[in-house]
Amino acid sequence: MKPRTRLRQALAERKTLHLVGAHDALSALLIQQAGFDGVYVGSYSTQATFLAKPDLELMTKTERLLIVRNIVKAVEVPVIADMEEGYGNAIAVMEAVRDFEAAGVAGVHLDDEQTPSKCPVMQGIPLNRLIEVDEMCGKIRAAVQAREDADFLIIARSDVVGTVTRQEYYAENRMEEVVARSNAYVEAGADCVMVMAFTERELDFYAERIRAPLVGLYAPVEPHPFREFERRGYFMAIGTIAPLYMYVRSLIDGLRELKETADWNAIAHRMVTDAEFFRVLGLEKYRGMYEEFSIR
Repeated sequence: MKPRTRLRQALAERKTLHLVGAHDALSALLIQQAGFDGVYVGSYSTQATFLAKPDLELMTKTERLLIVRNIVKAVEVPVIADMEEGYGNAIAVMEAVRDFEAAGVAGVHLDDEQTPSKCPVMQGIPLNRLIEVDEMCGKIRAAVQAREDADFLIIARSDVVGTVTRQEYYAENRMEEVVARSNAYVEAGADCVMVMAFTERELDFYAERIRAPLVGLYAPVEPHPFREFERRGYFMAIGTIAPLYMYVRSLIDGLRELKETADWNAIAHRMVTDAEFFRVLGLEKYRGMYEEFSIR
């Protein structure tokens, strides 16, 4: 069964899937080997690892697709990709959907931000601005029309939280705007809605009011355990940046120790062995191919 079909089947069965964010093919493979239900490819992680830049929409669609294609080839589980605000107007959204679908992903999420979109949790960066609801609905209709496989998921996300400070968000009860926008996007054809929820009260609020399967996120600013999404019937819970932050932490500590000691033996405990590394990459399969095809 194709990854897209498995994802659509899980949606029909109302299962809660646990996905984790990958930044390259190797991290995606490790996520699959750890037993997660799927892989998420977001702008935050890929811009950091591909460009060593923060999430300020500095990566082109072509660059993102290069990473996405390699990830899809490396794993058998479903891959969900961040399609930002669609790289332009509704016509550009149609082209982007065709590109990401051709790359093999199981679905994409489309945001209602104005270009350029920015990660909403980076302090000191100007707040995001949203497009009008009718324009976003037009983008969603265009995305639905552009997909060739009906199992390809279109996930809508409203970034209301990225347009105001956290204090204003609660004081002005902007969660109601998230609900109104999200339900409009569902009416336009979105299969699911992605939400940012900083508290468990917000997880409940959205689950009770948004008329679609929900995709929730967990990260330092929203550190909910998977079970909290599962208990509320969310379709997916995505640990967007956990592998990225583990990777950076381990490199910072390991490289510091290597610089201080200048001794391989001092850092050996931090590393995998050759055998472990080759097992991750499936070297045994290639050994068999050398023999089968008489490669010298």
